[in-house]
Amino acid sequence: MFISRHFRLAVLIGILTFGIYMSSALLLYRVTSPPDAHFDRLAESFLHGRLFLINPPATVDLTFYHGHWYVPFPPLPALLLLPFVAVFGVAGVNTVIFGAVMGAINVVIAFLLLEALAQQCWTQLSLADNLWLTLLFGLGSVHWYVSTLGSVWFLAQICTTTFLLAAIWLAISTRKAYLAGLALALAMLGRPHVALMLPLLMAIELQHRGWGAWSDWRKWLGWGIATIAPMGLAVLFLLSYNYARFDNPLDFGYLTQNVNPSLTADLQTYGQFHSFYIPHNLWVMLLAGPVWDAERRMIVPSLEGMSILFTTPALIMLAWARQPRTLVVGAWVAVGLLLIPLMSYYNTGWWQFGYRFSLDLLPSALVLLALAAKTRVGWPMRVLILLGVVSNAWGTWWFLNPRFFEVVVFLGS
Repeated sequence: MFISRHFRLAVLIGILTFGIYMSSALLLYRVTSPPDAHFDRLAESFLHGRLFLINPPATVDLTFYHGHWYVPFPPLPALLLLPFVAVFGVAGVNTVIFGAVMGAINVVIAFLLLEALAQQCWTQLSLADNLWLTLLFGLGSVHWYVSTLGSVWFLAQICTTTFLLAAIWLAISTRKAYLAGLALALAMLGRPHVALMLPLLMAIELQHRGWGAWSDWRKWLGWGIATIAPMGLAVLFLLSYNYARFDNPLDFGYLTQNVNPSLTADLQTYGQFHSFYIPHNLWVMLLAGPVWDAERRMIVPSLEGMSILFTTPALIMLAWARQPRTLVVGAWVAVGLLLIPLMSYYNTGWWQFGYRFSLDLLPSALVLLALAAKTRVGWPMRVLILLGVVSNAWGTWWFLNPRFFEVVVFLGS
C-alpha cells in the first residue's frame, strides 16, 4: 500500500529532516551551489542536446575527451534536475537545497520501509521503535552530512540511496515486482553496481510467498522478468550513454578523470578495480579512526575516511539479526555482494567524513537492524544511536566548516 497509516507523521519527518539539513548548511555558510556540483550544468547540457559541459566553473572530477569536459558519473541526479533547470535555469537551481530535499525524502522512505516491515509482521517494533531507527538513518549516519553538500560525489550518493530505499519499500508494501525493479534500475543510473542488492528483493518476495513457492517456477519466472527487465533497460541506457560520450560502451571516463594526483598512481597501475585495494579499503571501512592535527592541536576526522562503527556504532547490533531467516540471509547476501566492488575500488571515497560508500549498504543494513531489534529498540541500541548522532553532528560541523573547507579546496585542486 502506497499511503502509510502514519502518512502525516512521515510528512512531518520529512519537514523536520529538511530543516535540520538546511540549518546545518546555513549555520556554516554553505548555502550556494558549489562549483563542482556539475549535475546542474549537465542537466542544462541535456536540455540543449549536449552530453558535455561548456566552460564549467571547475574541472575537478571531470573527464576531458576530444576537446570537451564530461561528467564521468552516471547521470541520475542530472535527470532528476532536468525539470527544475528547464523551469528556473541553471542559475536558479540550488544543488545544496536539492540535496537536502532528496536527503529528507530518503529519511521519509526509510521510515515507511520500517513501518512496512512492521505491518507485514516481519518485525514486532512499535512506532516509537521505528522512529529510533529512522533517527539512526537520518542523523546517526553519514547520510546527514552527505545530504548537505550539493557537490557531484554526494548528489550521486544521495539520489542513488533514494531509489535503493524505494526498491525495498515497494517490494515489501506493494509486492509489485515491476515497481521494485524500476526503482532499483533508477538507482543503477546513479551507481550501477547497486544492482547487486537484487538478492534482498528476491528474499522479500520469498518471504511473502513462503518456502513452498519455490516449486511454482512460472510465478518466479514472471517475477524475474518484471524485476530484471527494467534493470536490463538501465544497463542498455548506460552502455549507450558511454558510447555516445567516449566511443566505448564500457568506458565511464574514470581512468582519465581529472582527480587529485595522489589518487592517480594506483589507478594507472592497477586500474579502477583490483584486489590490491582490498586491505586498505577494509581498514578504512572497519578500523580507521580520527587523527591528531598537530598544527591545530586537536583531534580531527581522517580525510580519507573512518570506520562505520565510529560514525554509526549501532551497526554492531547487526550480529543479532536472526529471524525471519529468509530476509536475514537475503540482506546479508546483498551486503556481501555490494562489498565486492566497494572493497576492490581504487579509492575509499576520499575527501569525506566517515565512509560515504556505506550508504550503498545502509538500506539493506536498516532491514537487518530492524530484525536485530526483535520486539523493541532497547536502551543499548538507543545509546548507540545517540552516539552516532553525536559523531555525525561533529562530522557535519567539521566537513562544512569554512576553515576546513579551505584545506579541502587545496587538497582537491
